[in-house]
Amino acid sequence: MKKSTVLRYLFLAVFNSFIVYAVPLTITFESWFLLSLILIIGLLVNIVYFSDRFLPMKWILPGMIFLISFVVFPAVYNTFVSFTNWSTGHILTKSQAVNILESRSFTPEDQQGIEFDLYVFQDESFEFYYLADIDEQNILFGKAVTNENIPDSNFAQHEPSFKQNGEIFPPDGFNLLTGKDQIANSTTLQELSLVIDKNTRAQLFKISVFGASTGLLSSTSQLYTFDESTDSITNNSTNTTCLAEIDNFVCNGKEIDPGWRVFVGFDNYQKLFSNQRIRGPLSLVTKWTFQFAFVTVLLAFSVGLFLSLVLNKENLKFQRIYRAIFILPYAIPAFVSVLVWKGLLNPDYGVINTWLSPIYEILEIEPIQWLKTKESARSAVLLVNTWLGFPYMFLITTGALQSIPKNLIEAAKVDGASSLQTFWRITFPLLMVSISPLLIGSFAFNFNNFTLIFLLSGGGPPVIGSEVAVGWTDILISFSYKLAISGGRGNLFGLASTVSIIIFALVLLISAVSFRYTKRLERIYGNI
Repeated sequence: MKKSTVLRYLFLAVFNSFIVYAVPLTITFESWFLLSLILIIGLLVNIVYFSDRFLPMKWILPGMIFLISFVVFPAVYNTFVSFTNWSTGHILTKSQAVNILESRSFTPEDQQGIEFDLYVFQDESFEFYYLADIDEQNILFGKAVTNENIPDSNFAQHEPSFKQNGEIFPPDGFNLLTGKDQIANSTTLQELSLVIDKNTRAQLFKISVFGASTGLLSSTSQLYTFDESTDSITNNSTNTTCLAEIDNFVCNGKEIDPGWRVFVGFDNYQKLFSNQRIRGPLSLVTKWTFQFAFVTVLLAFSVGLFLSLVLNKENLKFQRIYRAIFILPYAIPAFVSVLVWKGLLNPDYGVINTWLSPIYEILEIEPIQWLKTKESARSAVLLVNTWLGFPYMFLITTGALQSIPKNLIEAAKVDGASSLQTFWRITFPLLMVSISPLLIGSFAFNFNNFTLIFLLSGGGPPVIGSEVAVGWTDILISFSYKLAISGGRGNLFGLASTVSIIIFALVLLISAVSFRYTKRLERIYGNI
């Protein structure tokens, strides 16, 4: 057997061992989508490397894995979430929610605030022990432990021999600590408990310099008990039965959190278009999103094309230097540029208003409150995005202009066409054949330009009177983020996923129509 074959099978053995380890783990946590992803990737790897027929696919296998993991899987999972009630209080599965409810505890009324004499001992290894003198039948002695060690500790034992005629007699090897000694070790003692039984603890409450210190009984019982046969939980503190209703247990008309996620079909989509509380802000944001993406591409393309035309001249001195200068904004990370522009546009201390102050004085107007009003915030967003986008447009139009045959331009001049006619009849149509797909991609990018909106304006200024968190510069993706994360009314992941699916559908539709017209341009001008 070849060495390469041995290495291949060794790789598969190690890879499949990880798969075998991960499968039961994902089943335990009920992560079904992650389980399906692991199985699909595992199947692909084994098919490619076990079969000589498919072995050439190993060169594209990494790309396929990344495509499935970071494109297909998130898209499918996002679609699934949009059909659920996934939100704050409804993130877990039902079994996980039941486990959390059953882990809750309460202290019965007859065991609340019980105080007693507590004595602190220390053995030869400097470990602490408590003696809780609750009553004559309960003089309990045992090791005091931290909360982390409670599950492994032994229950306290009744030791009446430690107390005789009202006096405490420490056993051999133990030292009874005085109040002064307890104060010196108070930080440690406050974190220790004497475990009496499964639900009851004795803790140091007050340290006394004279006589016994005071202990406090901490008794807890299971608050909720789940009954699978009736699909209900019982509140043991009130002896109330709480029935399961869709996605929550309900006690006396009150929902008990946490609930669990369930499939709700098209409810989220219906809520977006039928609930006026959401539909109003959604229509406002959708309209601005189209305006923002279209105007941004138009402005950036216009500036980039103008600069490329100006610099696309033979024998122009310092041409390379000029081009390098215009590309600089593209070389700087976008988030850095956005934060710098945010400082420049500060209405009180920004450089922009400082430069414009003479104009304000001449016109006798107030300084522009950048990012504070609807008009100024939208103008600022368009200005900054044009600054960020024009170098890219400058690059692609420069390349496209240089690919246009010069003999066509010369022929147009011979025929008597002016420079403007030559541009609109020859240069621009041929230019659009090359860069139309890139313009479509730029439109799709700006349609989801979350970074700019989030860092520059945060979506603000807020729309006064709106019942959901929305601002005048919010686009669909930032609006979706606010619904999912920062809406102030809980995290509505299902609703936010619905908005993202709508964004995907809109971009897909616009791109499909645009590419259709691009092909038409190619048929007309492609053979020139």
